[in-house]
Parts: sequence; structure tokens; C-alpha cells
Amino acid sequence: MRKILLLPFCLSQQSLEGIGRMAADAGYMVVVARSTAKALAEVRRHIGPGSGEPVRIVGVVCDGRAKKVWAGLVLLKMRQLGKKALGLKVRRIELARVEIVGGTKALFGRRSCRVGFNVADEEALRSALAGGETFMRL
Repeated sequence: MRKILLLPFCLSQQSLEGIGRMAADAGYMVVVARSTAKALAEVRRHIGPGSGEPVRIVGVVCDGRAKKVWAGLVLLKMRQLGKKALGLKVRRIELARVEIVGGTKALFGRRSCRVGFNVADEEALRSALAGGETFMRL
């Protein structure tokens, strides 16, 4: 199973370094991106097309970003169901979410985001990297 950890650019430098070491120990590929589109492009690049290998993605997000990502996950789920209906091969995807402590609650804005000072919930992150905290299987 391929394992990918998606990190936002707004985490503090100390937090990024600590999480990177923790993820490397657990066998995760770490992707830090400035936008959701760039993050998904990096995930596609690391997974590779046509391998069929299952994937576990752990995302560190604030509440506002999680609402937007959820809409994308619904579309991904519909795509997976369509591929199954056509009899095409479907890759198993496990998704886990870890919240940013003190992150923004706004749906479309980062006005209240403390870029460079945010930290992830470390206990939830450890649990997610160990295989827990899975909220969706596609």
C-alpha cells in the first residue's frame, strides 16, 4: 500500500520538520503544497497511473479547507462508483483527516489563518499515521 501525507504550507517550520520525521518513520511520502490542485497533482504523480495498488492518504487540514475538500471527495466517490458500474478496475483509497489546531473555520478565506504559526494535532496525527482515524474508504 502506498502512503501519502498531505501537508498545508501554513504549518510552522518546526511542525513541518517534526511531522516529516514522524511520517518518514511510518513510511509515508510527504507532500507540501500551496493549493489543493497542486497537492492532488503531486498525489497523482507519486501514485502512478494503472498500478492498481491501494493508497492511504492522510491530510492535515483546517475546518474551512476540509469543507472544500469534502466536496471533491464526493466527486471522487461518484467517479469510483461509475468505474465500478462500467466494470473497470478501481483502486482502493483510504482517507484520513487530521485537524490543524487553531486553524480557520472560514469556508472561502484565509483571513483568520495564522500562516507560519499553525500546528497539527499530534495525537490525532500519530493515530492516523498508524492506520487509525480513517473516515472514508473509496
